[in-house]
This record gives sequence, structure tokens and C-alpha cells, in this order.
Amino acid sequence: MRPNTIPRLALLATACIACTAALADPPKTDGLWRGDAGAAFSAQSGNTTSDALLVHGDVAALTTIDKISLGGNYNYGHSKLNGVSTTTSDKWNGYGEYDYNLSPDLFTFGKVGFEGDKIAHLSLRSSLGAGLGYKVINTKDTQFNLYGGVGYSTDKYSQLQTVGSRTSETFSRASVFLAEESAHVLSSSTTFKQRLELTPGVSGDKAMLTKFTASLAVAMSSTLSLNVGVVDTNNSKPPAGLKSNDLGIFTGINVKLGAN
Repeated sequence: MRPNTIPRLALLATACIACTAALADPPKTDGLWRGDAGAAFSAQSGNTTSDALLVHGDVAALTTIDKISLGGNYNYGHSKLNGVSTTTSDKWNGYGEYDYNLSPDLFTFGKVGFEGDKIAHLSLRSSLGAGLGYKVINTKDTQFNLYGGVGYSTDKYSQLQTVGSRTSETFSRASVFLAEESAHVLSSSTTFKQRLELTPGVSGDKAMLTKFTASLAVAMSSTLSLNVGVVDTNNSKPPAGLKSNDLGIFTGINVKLGAN
């Protein structure tokens, strides 16, 4: 499967779902924090011993004026074969976003993000973004937003890397920021949410950074749910010797956070 296939299919599916959404009351705007956190773990023993862990969390507080969103995740993987231990994954990311409503449908946003990947020798990628957003659909059962603006990101590596003809430990770029996100209540026990971010660089190394996340949750109780998700990231100009695409698929248990 080509690296961009999943985001394209997800965007098409989301648009179809959003266009058929029924009118309903908008999400609660009482300023209380709501969200979820979860963990996924797998282990194998025998000729090869391996284990993998993913922990994640997202929370948001909405009012009639603004919205604050916070979240992040950590993914670690380890394997041992013939007495040789290898770390197969050690990456993390976190973000914060502030939206301010200019009208019932139009809003401004500012966001900051941080991430690291030990396997790729990425010590820290810091990013900033700002612009305008539009609430295409904003009901209790379906939210669908579009974003457009500008961004800037810097990659700091723990050792010298080569991108194109340049060798350095630091690469920066100004970029255009484009995104879409949606959340859907599919039934009384099933929810789906996804987000796609595109940041084509216009300066520096002019790398195109893409990030797609999606998750499907099925409730097991009023607070616990089974969660299946995907995280797909792509760097069009990775350092020499590294792959451009990084895909992770996980399943685990989620717990609701905050107010009902």
C-alpha cells in the first residue's frame, strides 16, 4: 500500500459520513474537561521474545467562546533473539491547540507540537501552526472541521544526518498548514474519530510532513471501551538511510476522563 493511500481513503470516507449527518444539538460547551486515555500491550515468548507498549491520552474543554485541546502518546517496542536485545520502537509526541470562535462556524487556531523518535535519532521535532478553521458540521453526533494556515518546524537529531546535499544535526522549514478532523457517534456504543495534517514546506529542506491518526472505540461499560487505531506519519525528505513512512496499528483499552 502506498504511504498516502490511507489518508486519502480516510478523507473520502469522512467526507461521505459528514455529508450524511443528521442535525442534532452541538457538543457540550460548559468548559469542563472531557477525553480519554488508553493503553495497548502485546508480548511474545519462545524462540523470539518481544513486547510492545502504546499509551495515549487526549482531553479537551469547550465553551461558547473557545476550545483547548491537549494530547499525546508514547510507543515502545523491544525484542530479543539469540540473547541479543533490540529496541524496535521508542517514540513519543505531544500537542496543544487553542481555538477561538469568530462566529458560530469560523474560528482562529494556534497549535504547538513536540515529538521524538530514538530509532530515527530524532531528539526533538518542535512545530508551530496558526490560521483559520471552519466547522463544516458541529452536532452532538458529528463534528467535521477544516483548517488552513501557516507553520514552522525544526528537527534536531542526536547525530549528523544528510538530507539532500546538506549534512547537519538541525533542519528547519516554514510551511503551509492544512488539516481536517472529524468525530462521529456511529451508534450508542461505537465512536470513530480521525485527523489528517499536511504541512508542505516552502523553505529550508522543503519537506512535506504528513500525519494521519484514526481510532474506532466500542464501549464495554460506561467508562471503558475497546479501541482500535492507526497512526501513519510520512516525511517526504527523510535523512539518508531512513524510510519516509512510519505506520503503527494498535488495539487496547480506553478509559473516559473528565465530566460525562
